[in-house]
Amino acid sequence: MISFESANVGACLSPRQIFIGDGAAEQIKEMLGNWQVNEGRILIVADKEVARLGLMDKVREPLAAHFDVDCFDEIVGEPTLAIAESLVDASRAQAYAAVIGVGGGSAVDMSKLAAAFAANKGDVTEHVGMTQFKNAPLPLIAVPTTAGTGAEATAVSMLSIDEKKSIVLSPQLVPLAAVLDPLLTVSLPPNITAATGLDALSHALEAFMSIKANPFTDTQAIATMTVIARWLKRAYADGSNLEARRAMIYAAYTGGLCLNAGVVLGHSVAYTISNRAHVPHGVSCAMALPYTIAFNQTALAARLGVAAGQVLEQADAEGEDLILWAGDLVNELGMPGTLQDVGIRESDLEAMADECLNKYPRPTNPTPIVKERLMVFYEKMYEGDLRGCINAFRSV
Repeated sequence: MISFESANVGACLSPRQIFIGDGAAEQIKEMLGNWQVNEGRILIVADKEVARLGLMDKVREPLAAHFDVDCFDEIVGEPTLAIAESLVDASRAQAYAAVIGVGGGSAVDMSKLAAAFAANKGDVTEHVGMTQFKNAPLPLIAVPTTAGTGAEATAVSMLSIDEKKSIVLSPQLVPLAAVLDPLLTVSLPPNITAATGLDALSHALEAFMSIKANPFTDTQAIATMTVIARWLKRAYADGSNLEARRAMIYAAYTGGLCLNAGVVLGHSVAYTISNRAHVPHGVSCAMALPYTIAFNQTALAARLGVAAGQVLEQADAEGEDLILWAGDLVNELGMPGTLQDVGIRESDLEAMADECLNKYPRPTNPTPIVKERLMVFYEKMYEGDLRGCINAFRSV
C-alpha cells in the first residue's frame, strides 16, 4: 500500500539511465555513446579486491578497443581523506572524457569525487557536507559489484576524515547512468552478500520510517523490502543462484532510491559503532536495524504494520512482528548479535549516545531522539535484548 496522506515536498534524484541484466557491463560503450562520449580517455575507479578478482577487466576490456583507459584501483575498505586526495590528483592528471566506478559502495562513492573534481578546482575538505560544484562533473557511470549500498543511485560520497564518517553531498554527484549486472556479484562470499543485503534492507525500512517519506520513496521501499525478504537468504545460501543475484542487485538499486527520503536513527547509531569497532557499514546498520524499528514502533504503528504485512506476507502482521523478523534475519545471516560481540565496552555507551546526538543528529526520525531514550537503545543493543527493547519503547 502506498500512502498519499503526507503533504511533504521533496526532491527525488536518480540516474538518468540504467542498464540491467546478465552481461550488462559489456554495454558500457553504448551507454557512453548515448551521452556523446565516443572517444578520448576514460578513468576507471575500482577497489583492490575488484581488480584482484578480474571484475574490473570485465569493464575495461570492452572499452580498451575504443578508448584510452586508465585505472585507479587503490580503494581499500572505507576510503580515507588521503585516498580521496590521491584520486583527485589522478583525475586531474589527464583530460578525461568520463569516469566509471566499479566495485562496492566505496569505489562508487570515490568515482563521484573523481568525476566532480576532474572538472573543478579546490580540495575535498572544502566540499564536506552539502555542497555545490561550479562546473558539471564529468559523465559518470556506476557499476556496482556488490548488492547493498545503492551508491549507484545516490548523491552522497562517504569517506573517513580523522577516523570519523564524513560525507560530500550534492545532487551533482548522482551518477549519470548505472549498470546492474548480476554476473558481477556471483563471486561475492556469503558474509559480504549478507552485510550488503542487510544494508539495502536498512535503507528501505529506515526510509519508510523517515518523516520525509513520500509516495516515490515508499514505492521503492516496499519493492526493496519485499524482494530482500524473499531473495537475500537464497543469495546467501547459494551465490551461484542467478535469480537471487538478479533480485538482490535490483533491490540494492531501489534501496538507493529510497534514500531520497533520508535514513533515520539506525544509520547514526551504525556510525558510532563503526567509529569504534571498525566493522563494515552493512554490519553496523544490520545490528542497529531491529532496535531502530522498536524505537519508532509507537509513532509509526500503522506504517510498520504495512511493512510487516509486505515482508511476512501476512495481512494481520504488526510492527512487533517486523521487529522480531528483522532480528531473526540478522542472526540467521551471521551478523553480530550484541555490541559486546564487536568489542564495545559498557563504559563506551554514554560516549556513543553523546556522539550520536551531537555528530549524527537525525531530524528525519519520527520519534524525538533524546539521551535518556538513546541510552536505553544502546543498553539493549549491548545486551542483545531485542524483546526488552520492544517492551521499553512500546508505550513511550
